[in-house]
Amino acid sequence: METVVCDLCGADDAEEVFLLRDYLHNIEGIFRLVRCRQCGLMYLNPRPTIEEMPRYYPDDYHAYRVIDGTLSFITRLDYRYGIIKRCRAVIAYSGLKSGRILDVGCATGSFLDAMRRYGWECYGVEINSRAANYAREHLGLNVFAGTLIDAHYPDSFFDVVTLWNVLEHLHHPQATLYEISRIIRKNGLLVISLPNPDCVEAKIFGRYWAGLDAPRHLYIYSKHTLQKALALAGFTVKKIVSFSGRYQVLALSIGFWIDEKVSFEKLRRLLKRVVNSIPLRLLTLPYYIIVDRLNHSSVMTVFAQRRED
Repeated sequence: METVVCDLCGADDAEEVFLLRDYLHNIEGIFRLVRCRQCGLMYLNPRPTIEEMPRYYPDDYHAYRVIDGTLSFITRLDYRYGIIKRCRAVIAYSGLKSGRILDVGCATGSFLDAMRRYGWECYGVEINSRAANYAREHLGLNVFAGTLIDAHYPDSFFDVVTLWNVLEHLHHPQATLYEISRIIRKNGLLVISLPNPDCVEAKIFGRYWAGLDAPRHLYIYSKHTLQKALALAGFTVKKIVSFSGRYQVLALSIGFWIDEKVSFEKLRRLLKRVVNSIPLRLLTLPYYIIVDRLNHSSVMTVFAQRRED
């Protein structure tokens, strides 16, 4: 474990928000989420070092799964629909029918594979070697296994850079934004999706909100702190929308609460089956139509443009 200062403003002046544990994989440890009193950024402090992090990403970590016939039809359909929404959003907000795109934290490469089908020249960066190897060997994608900074891409090389639920996992997110600013062309599009701590569900579930996901989520950005971080790196926010991560985050949050509060195992299993049922998911659609329009879903997606200056 290591103690750090605020990655956004450099201050060593923070107040405790929550004491958390790993509700997703139940790996032992207590983790302290704090909020910087100077700029408002929330982060884990102390936190696992880079060398310690792999133990918190087991082989069944959801981002590294392969979408194949072993999963249910509904799961595969939902995942593929989410990928299509991402592709269409990138094309719409970039104003380009094709171009050169980099996906930072590309995992097994599903998004890049889809963008390639739309005619884009695709590159990926993935720190997990197993996921990177799958993207290269099974999908034939150009994926660098390591960090973005270690990849050493040329200046102004990309038209679009995406980070789908990645920025909050990084040990040095501000340095990563500076590197993206270097490798993206002027007026290029940066797309970042990440948890929204100002959402309705975060306020309802508190420490059990799945968007916190300690200790994998090292930083929790609000709209305000993310806009400040992007401005420092030379980006102007064009749009913040909600269109992903809807029911999955809600179901996980309810599941975490059930695990903590319900003593009887059979009742826990029954409640979780209800939470993950299709009828209950359908019943929440009106709610998500409203919160998406208000940008109060658990996941926000930010579209930002590299400034010319």
